[in-house]
Formats: sequence, C-alpha cells, structure tokens
Amino acid sequence: MKKEHYPTYYNPWDSVIDNYDIKSKSRQLWVKDEIYAELVKNHFLDEDGNCNTILDVGCGAGTLSILLADWFRVYSLDFSRAMLERLKTRAKELKKGVTAMIIADNQKIPFKSNSFDGTLCKFALWPVPNPKKTIEEMVRVTKLNGRIIIVEVAHTNGYELNLRSKFVYCTYKILKKFVRVRNWKMQKTLHDDEAWKIIRETTKNNPKINLDFVKEILESCGCEITSADTSIKAKINGIIGKFCGGQCGGHNYFLICAKKRREV
Repeated sequence: MKKEHYPTYYNPWDSVIDNYDIKSKSRQLWVKDEIYAELVKNHFLDEDGNCNTILDVGCGAGTLSILLADWFRVYSLDFSRAMLERLKTRAKELKKGVTAMIIADNQKIPFKSNSFDGTLCKFALWPVPNPKKTIEEMVRVTKLNGRIIIVEVAHTNGYELNLRSKFVYCTYKILKKFVRVRNWKMQKTLHDDEAWKIIRETTKNNPKINLDFVKEILESCGCEITSADTSIKAKINGIIGKFCGGQCGGHNYFLICAKKRREV
C-alpha cells in the first residue's frame, strides 16, 4: 500500500468528528447505525453475492466500517485524517478488525482496478464537486460481478431543512451546549458550527444528488441495478430523527445496489 500523505491545509471535516462517532450519544438519537449496517450487509451477501473484501468510500469516523467488520475485510477511505484517527481509536476499543485505513480523495481512489468484491459509499457523494467521478472510481475498483452500494439523501430541492427540522435542530444544539463535556475553546480546531458553515459554503455549487442521477451513472459504467430502496429513512431514524423527518428533514433517503456486469 502506498505511503499516506496528509494534506497541509485546514480540513473543516476534522472539526465535525463527533457527529460521525459510533459512540456518540447524541448521534444515537438521530440515527440507528446498526440498521444501516444490516441493510448494507444483506445486499453484499444476497443470494448470488460473494463479497469478502469491501471498500468503504468516504467512511468518515467509520460507523459502518466498524459494524461491517464482523462480516467482511473492510478497507476504509476518507480524506480527513482526524476522522480516520477516530475510526482507529473506536475500532480498537470495540475490538473490531478494520483491515486498513487510507487517506485519499474519493474522486481518485488509490487502488488498482478490480481490487474489491464490493464498494460502499454512504452520504459521501454530495460533498464532492464531481460525484460522477467518485461513482466511476467505485465501479473501477470493484471486481466483475461485484456489488456497488450507495446510500444518499435525495436532494431534489437544495439542502434546506423543513420548518419542523429547523426548530428541533436549533433546540437540540442549545441543549447540547449545556451538556457538552469537552471545552472546544481548548482545541486547535474550529467549533463545529463554524466548520459546518465552511462545508456548506464550499459545497453549495456541487451537483444535487438523487436516485436517477446515481442510477444513470452506474448504468453507463456497465452496471446492472439490482435494488433501489427509497424507504430506508423510516427504518434508520432514531428518536429525534423520527420526530423531525430525519437528519435531513424534508428530503428522502435512498439505497441503490448495483452489480458490475462489464468493464467500460
């Protein structure tokens, strides 16, 4: 494996790690990561699936990588060093054998073609300027007849939250400030609210992701769509998520699974 090269610029994703931490109590109020893992696992291990080695593209702090390590040899890829360090810490604490962690741009995956039995990308297309390239790269590194699974928010009307979601989220943030144990002022990173402002500003002109967009690209890359689930939102929402319509209230989620049928 190539030597890791860490970026020297500030990465705002390094400051929002707690939002993606598998042990975060507040995260558990919003989403059920174990349901995500079960859904993904079932697609990788369907009746004619034979997945052993998988690549988690844009893995963040590794919630899915850690949970899926019970069934697969998982390679976790992200461009945030801090996210991968948190993944490493949690995997060790939970005694999960994540095979490797790679810091890289998901628009240029540093593996040879046909390297993995399956590839996975959950909510990591919308932040990149060229999601089409990310999907093409996922297909490229997947073996023939392997599975490509993508989970995303169907952003058909931009990224604005509905009114109920805005109210709940603002209330949640106020309460969170009272119970926050860590004093962020002592850290050498931005407060997560400031980091999210940077993320929203730098991604506002990115293509809006939806099911048809992803399906069209997968099919153009020689893949056969085997499943498209638009009902996952109701399955994975935690207590707060159910009340305000999910982490991205007002938008639906989708999971699409495809089989790589031919090289393009």
